[in-house]
Amino acid sequence: MAQHYATLKDVAKLAGTTAGTVSYVLSGKEGRYISDDMRRRVMQAVEELGYVKSSAASSLRGKKRGIIAVLVPQFFNQFFTRIVVAIEAVADQKGYILSICNTFDDPKREGEIVNRMAQHRVDGYIISPTIAGKENTSQVRRLGVPLVLVDRSMPGVEDYPLVTFSNYQCGYMAAEYLLKMGHRKIAFLDWDSGVPDLEQRLDGFQDAMTRYGIPPQERICRLDVLSDESGYRLTRETLESHPDTTAILFANNIQAKGGVRYLSQQGLKIGEDISIILIGSPEWASVGGNDFAHIEQHEEEMGRQAASLLLELIENPGAHCAPVTVNCSLHPGTSVKNLLENEGSPR
Repeated sequence: MAQHYATLKDVAKLAGTTAGTVSYVLSGKEGRYISDDMRRRVMQAVEELGYVKSSAASSLRGKKRGIIAVLVPQFFNQFFTRIVVAIEAVADQKGYILSICNTFDDPKREGEIVNRMAQHRVDGYIISPTIAGKENTSQVRRLGVPLVLVDRSMPGVEDYPLVTFSNYQCGYMAAEYLLKMGHRKIAFLDWDSGVPDLEQRLDGFQDAMTRYGIPPQERICRLDVLSDESGYRLTRETLESHPDTTAILFANNIQAKGGVRYLSQQGLKIGEDISIILIGSPEWASVGGNDFAHIEQHEEEMGRQAASLLLELIENPGAHCAPVTVNCSLHPGTSVKNLLENEGSPR
């Protein structure tokens, strides 16, 4: 569906008044008499049409502005900065610029940004939504503004392009690698996000443990806020309460950084005294003498795919773009000790 932003004239026609009266009502001024009934009719028309004030002088109906809004929840996370860089490279080739916004995973902030971008009549959106993404994007979706989701889906909304990877596969692949290397006392440390897509990493971990015969009571799963400090704290608490832990699976690179810092401070040799694998590929995991086992999520490919899908929707209104799943892959590294070296080959 081609995008169509309602105008003041559209609102005025539906409310049975003039564009000037609509503008006055929406300004919130009180100097001129407007009946309560007329104010009610104007606001009802605004709601029905999904009217959003335009702050762009060039926002004539159907005219492209060459601007794409990109909303990410954690710009400090290298995962998202890589996606954005890849999006920009593709958009730049087609003459589009990005308006990049960090939602900080705050649903209220996300809603405000989407509304602000609508006021500027951006040509389309690439969003990694918060848990309120469905509600916050309802208006732009109803207006037919091109929208592509990246990394996270929006439960309850089916017909939209999505570029992601399998979080379940990441969790399963990381756990299985540890299990194949002979580890049985494995700790899974993650962010308590409330985001269904991300929670699938734990599902993958649990299924791998079940397949390899590790009973639930022997599994260690700890969740906390997303920060370097929480990773540090979770790692300390895990090793204090379960000193026989041989391996830790960090489900995100933010907490992994804090966890590795704790292990280093304790004088533990990673890959010898304790084994580590993480989901994600931050630079620190492969610089200097570091070569951490990790799951590659191929963020650059996700960004390129998302940008390509959005540009297709912008240039060809009504085009159907199927969801894209980018496969993740294992980098074995040197941070996981093979406990089966003297017991034959891993099963």
